[in-house]
This record gives sequence, structure tokens and C-alpha cells, in this order.
Amino acid sequence: MLSVLVLTLGGTGLLELGRPIRLGLGSPALAQALPPEVRDRFLADPLTDDPRDPLLPTPTVERPLSPLELLALEQALDQLAREAETLAETEDSEAAQELWMREVRLRRLLGLDAELEAIDRVAQWLRDRSATQALQLLSLRLDQITPSLDLAHHEDREQLERITAIYATLGSVETAANLRRSLANVALDRGDTQEHQAQLEALALLYAEWFYFPEAAATYGELVALVTDHGAAHQQDDVIRFLVGQIENLDFAQQFEAALMAQQQLLERYRAEETRWNQVAGLQYAMAQNHLRLGDLESASRQYQVAYTNAIEGEQFEIAAQTLRGLADLYRQLEQWPDVDYLYQQLLAVERQALDAYGLMDTFDHLGQLYEQTDNPVGALQAYTEGLALAQQLHHRQDYFTEQIQRLSASPEVEGTSTLPMPPHAGAVQ
Repeated sequence: MLSVLVLTLGGTGLLELGRPIRLGLGSPALAQALPPEVRDRFLADPLTDDPRDPLLPTPTVERPLSPLELLALEQALDQLAREAETLAETEDSEAAQELWMREVRLRRLLGLDAELEAIDRVAQWLRDRSATQALQLLSLRLDQITPSLDLAHHEDREQLERITAIYATLGSVETAANLRRSLANVALDRGDTQEHQAQLEALALLYAEWFYFPEAAATYGELVALVTDHGAAHQQDDVIRFLVGQIENLDFAQQFEAALMAQQQLLERYRAEETRWNQVAGLQYAMAQNHLRLGDLESASRQYQVAYTNAIEGEQFEIAAQTLRGLADLYRQLEQWPDVDYLYQQLLAVERQALDAYGLMDTFDHLGQLYEQTDNPVGALQAYTEGLALAQQLHHRQDYFTEQIQRLSASPEVEGTSTLPMPPHAGAVQ
């Protein structure tokens, strides 16, 4: 049986990418089959088109474009991009998309930098409009480009870094993650621990932003181990930051046992630094919540109580109030009504000390409901009356408390009993 604690206010080479394997959020290239003619035409060299795009010259013999022709093409494509932007501003999305995709395809004739800039520029706009086919085509074009880049070359790694970010914008999350992992591994092979860590951080953020919570948590776990192994005093902030990221994503993934293990590591680090003591109570409250989710009521109760004690000692009244509410909900589940009553009385004291009028009002409401549930209509009427006084001060929920008071006042159980004085205009609907 649980009981309430008495509480008081005191490798290198050409990169080979695996194809995305998860359907859904992160794989627009797999969302639907592209018609082969649409795919093949977009991926083909624009100089092989028959007929050619009107913006391209049509020499009598096959040859590369001259520098002057390339300059003219660049200027024409800049104008095409401006026209597409104007169409987008006038909400003609279909026409804007058509012009932008034409521009992006022709930009490849100006070099990789120009093409990637164009893809990057339009990718977010396309994703915001769920332009699935366009997103697929751009992802496939990046798939064409990527294998030609060599991780052993610094310049190519910079391009791959850019391509990784574009893949993520396009929604090709697994491909972006594979690339990010390759960049992290090659940094590790070079002995560049700082770059290795930066790439893992970017990978963890990528997973988290796209709701891949188990993968994000695992990557943050790698970072915790990596920085802990280094053991430098100046990296303690990094350890804590990565533990927080790991815990957050484990919670989202509903891996509560693993989250508690990481929370215990974090708690030990908070306790070891005096400047972080004010973070202990909030963490202990979160640990109590995870014990509760796992159905371990005994551990949850103990953790709530420790969190409350530390919150009060640190004058962290909001956390103290959250903890008491959590405890009260726990004992409600167990139908230990005297304990629930006691906890609400403690909560009222905390909220008075914190000058939390809204919290007081809600707690009086919960007390009223508790007293009704335990056949104490007089106590319920008193609690609702206190709640109405606060509701009138706050101009919030007056009707609710007035209805409860009128209902209970008309019941035989409270007629002729002495209750708390009704506040002014308590019977009126405000």
C-alpha cells in the first residue's frame, strides 16, 4: 500500500548511397511511382532534347555551349525565375511550379553550384505545397549527382554537405541521414573528432525534426558516449545537452525505461554541479511521470515526493505545484481519498505562496469534485464558494462555479447548514 510522505512547506572513395527504405514521412521519392517518360525526360541532358528548349541555342553541329551562350542562358534563367516568383505571389502555383522545374533543369548546364542553388531555392516552396512529383524528380536528380562526388576530396564534401541539407528539405530523410552518416564516418577516419561530433549532432537533429524519435535518441546516445569518453571538463555542458536530447526523444518514442536510465545519468550530473541544483526538482518530476507511465506507482510516488521537497527548498513553486497535482492524480487512481484531500490542501498552500490565483481556483474546483465524490456536500459547497470568489476576481469560469453552488445549495444535504460566506454577487451569472 502506498502512503503519502508528510510534506511541509520549508572509409573514403566514391560515395554509394542506399535507397530509402521507410515509406511515409521521409521518402517522397517512394511516395508514388513516377511515369517513366516524366522521370526520363527530366533526368536527361537538356542538350539532347528534341526539340530543344527555346532558351537554348540550336547550333548546326553538336557542341558545348560557348561562354557567351552560357551567359545568355544564365540571364534568361534569372528572368524565368523572376516570372515564376511573380506567378507564385499571385497564387498561380501550377504555372509557377512548371517554370521553376524548367529553370532548375536548365541550370545544370551552368554547373553544379548553379543547379544546387536553384534546387535549394525552390525545394521548400514545393514541399510546402506537397508537390509530390516535383519533389520526387528533384530527389532523383540528386541521386544522379551524388555518386560522382568523392568523400576523399574537401570540395566534394562541401557539396555533399549542401546536398544533404537539400535532401532533407525535399523530405528524403533516409537518404539525407545516410549521407550525414557517411560524412560523420569519413570525419572519424580522418581523425577530425570535432567534425565527427558536428555531423552526428546534425544527424540527431534531422531525425528529431522528422519525428524519427528512436533514431534520434540512438544518435544522441552516441554523442553522449563520444563526449563522455573525451572527459574534458569543458565538454560537460555537451554531455548534459546530449542527454537532454536523448531523453526527450526516448520520451517521444515511448521508451520510458531507457528514458529513466538516461534521466538518472543526467540527475547525477546535475547533483555534481552546484550551479545546476535548480534543475534537479524538474528532472525528478519528469522521472516520476515516466515511472507512472510504466505503471510503477511506488517509484512514482517516491520520486514525486523527492521532487516536491527539492522544489520547495529551492522555492520553485510551479514545480512543487505540478508535483502535488501528479501525486494527487496518483492517489485518486488508488481511491485513497484522505491522501488526495491532504495533497490538495498542500497544493493550496503552495499556490497561495506563489500568488497563483488561477491555480487556486482550479484546486478549489478539484476539491469540490472530491468532496462530492466522497459524500461531503457541505465541503464541496465551501470549496466551490472559494472557487467562485477567485473566478470573479479573474473574470473567468464564474458561470461554472455559480452553477455548482446553486445545484448544491438546493440539495437537502446542505439545507440549513452553515457554510462559508458567499462572495458578493455569487449567485449572478457574470
